This record gives sequence, structure tokens and C-alpha cells, in this order.
Amino acid sequence: MTDIPKETPRNVLFQFVIFPLGVVLVAVGVFFLFGKLATEEHTIPDYLNVIRSGSSHERWQAAYQLSKSLKRGEAARYPDLEQKVAAIYVNSKSDDPRIRRYLSMVLGSLGDRRATPLLLDGLDDRDVDNRIYVLLALGDLKDPASIPRIVKVASDPDKDVRKTAYFTLGEIGSPAAVAGLVAGLSDEVPDVRWNAAVSLSRFNDPRAVSVLREMLDRTRLNQVSAMREDQKEDVMIMAMQPYVHLGGGEAKADIQRVAVSDPSLRVRAEAKSALQQVR
Repeated sequence: MTDIPKETPRNVLFQFVIFPLGVVLVAVGVFFLFGKLATEEHTIPDYLNVIRSGSSHERWQAAYQLSKSLKRGEAARYPDLEQKVAAIYVNSKSDDPRIRRYLSMVLGSLGDRRATPLLLDGLDDRDVDNRIYVLLALGDLKDPASIPRIVKVASDPDKDVRKTAYFTLGEIGSPAAVAGLVAGLSDEVPDVRWNAAVSLSRFNDPRAVSVLREMLDRTRLNQVSAMREDQKEDVMIMAMQPYVHLGGGEAKADIQRVAVSDPSLRVRAEAKSALQQVR
């Protein structure tokens, strides 16, 4: 269980705003299903071989373990790894979707923008979770060339794909994404708007202010179905610093009210911290 990351406010919001429940359950379930691959020592070539020729159960586990091994810095020993993973990814369209998801994570973690066209092709996958993983991988690559295609995906019928697209546009960090992010501010789904606003705020764009203010409004948060109290707190905390930075005197007054009167001790403390940083 040591591989499970400690949740920060950003991580928790990320899970609530980005991931559909199925993705979260799969990611957690992996830790209980590793079997042999999780308990023995394997090298990156071992994982690649299993992905190519192992049983169905072994192959997706190997793809996941490969993605974890990259986080431990092992990729530097294999300079041709991107080409090998790319070749497997190309042939995975009709394979177990889990294999394709974890391979997209690998391509993103490697940071080689030669993978951008492959990942953009993955945005046409029928599987919703596959498209979400591809978007996250594109966020890791931060390739501005992917922005036009991601902006199109931000109109996807699935709200979780739209959320992830707006998050990814912010992660890429190119001003070319601004117009697409502004369009997301009017999405009918609250947490889609929130992702668009938080990402847009990274470009110091004042058009994000109205949605950031919405994220601090407990009355409106209470209207979002199935949203836990801790998730409401995380949304409020995520909005504080960009709102007070972009919203001027009115925003400071709003944050001050939160710092004094919000029922959550944690939210009040974060509001005070946001005000101190502005000062």
C-alpha cells in the first residue's frame, strides 16, 4: 500500500472533478489484484514482454506496473522505451481497455512529444475511461500542438471527458488554450465549469472570476447532488487564491467573510492564509 499517494486538496478535487467513479475504483482495485507481478522483481523489459504475450489478466497488470516503474525513475535506463511502448499502444485498439489506459499513462510519463499523435488518435476511443487517461497523458506531455484537438474534445457528450479536457488545457499552459477555457465557463455542469475556471485563472484571465466566486458559495455547492462535505471544502479551497488574486477588493471582502464565518475550521484557516499571501 505504500504506492498510494497521500491526498492533498488538489488531489481530492482532482478525483471529484475529473475522475468518473469507475476510473477511481479501477485504480484502487489494482492494488488488490496484482498477484504475482506485484510480489516479484521485474524489469521494464519484463513488463513489456508480458504485455505483448502474457495472459489477459497478466497483461493489464504488467501495463499498470510499467506505469508505476516510470514514477520510480527507471525509464532513463531504456532510451528506446518510447518507441517500444508506442508500437504496443498502436496495436492495442482492440485489446483489453485497461492495457491501453495504462500505456497512455506510460507515454505521458515518458515526456516524449513524439507520442502526441498516438495519444490524439486515442481520443477517438469509444471507451470513456480510455479518453480520460489519454487526456491526462497529454497534460503530462504539455504539447501545444494538441490544444486544437483537446478543445474539440471539450464538447464531448460525456461530462467527465469535458472536465478532464479543461484540466488538461490548464496543465499544458499555453495561451492558445484560453479561448477554449472561456467557452467552458458556461458549461451546464458545475464541476466542468470549475475545471475551466481554475485552469483559466492560471493565465490571469479575469473572466474566470464569476465561476471562482461560485465555487466559494456554499448555497450553490449544497445544490450539487452527491457532493460530500469534504469535497465542498476542497472546491472552496481550490478557488480561494485565484479568486482573491483576480477579483480585487470584492474578492478580498468575500474571502474575509469566509475566514470569519464559514462553518469549517479548515476552510476558515485556508481563507486566512490566502489573504496573508495576497498581503
